[in-house]
Amino acid sequence: MPKSIYRAKAFKSRASHPLNGLSVIFDLGGFSKFFNQPDVHSYIPSYLNHITKCIETAFFGGKQFWLLDGSDDLPPLNPLPIHRKFLGDGALYIWTPSKTSEEFSTNFLGYLSNRLWNLQKELPQINKACADQIPVFELPKAIRFGISRGTIYELTIEGSKVKEYIGICINLAARLQKYCSGLNFIASARVGLPSKSLTKHGYIKVLATKIKGFPNEIVIVDKDEYQSLPKNITKDLFADI
Repeated sequence: MPKSIYRAKAFKSRASHPLNGLSVIFDLGGFSKFFNQPDVHSYIPSYLNHITKCIETAFFGGKQFWLLDGSDDLPPLNPLPIHRKFLGDGALYIWTPSKTSEEFSTNFLGYLSNRLWNLQKELPQINKACADQIPVFELPKAIRFGISRGTIYELTIEGSKVKEYIGICINLAARLQKYCSGLNFIASARVGLPSKSLTKHGYIKVLATKIKGFPNEIVIVDKDEYQSLPKNITKDLFADI
């Protein structure tokens, strides 16, 4: 007989004071098709570990081993994420400012955004880097990132140090990453990247008009990728500012 599930432990009665948080959610596009291939269950853990290692290299630093051009090691971000939660075909990461500051620096925001944008462009190389361990043809074709920022609250489980987090910015990041299939990187303007940084790195602000629960949300997208979308998609999902 299979064991029954354990009974969930309760959260402590009070959440934390409001925290300044930043959330990133990623999702693997095409994961369902990958999952439904014969014997793929033998390779799913290895593939998820591989993707996680690549993503966390961008956060914690290290060699970009999936690239063939001898790229220099990435330094770790400052601050580092305080929380990770596995979501099945992706994950949630949460940051709060470093202990010496109440705000995120513009350097941190720029580095994080650029590293995530680079990762979604590098998925073909990332997939090639695991070809020997995962002999399956139909690997996921996209990594989609949603980024947002705002107030979060920390929940603590009774009798444990385990933390969970709730907040509007987490909900928004989840909706951003799946908002437009032609864009694999969408950040809310709430993230706070300055206009000078947007221009320098090729981003623009547009208005997302159909995010459930977030009407007329200003978002940051890559200018070239946005302008390459079919006109019917940009007209349906976005508006110029």
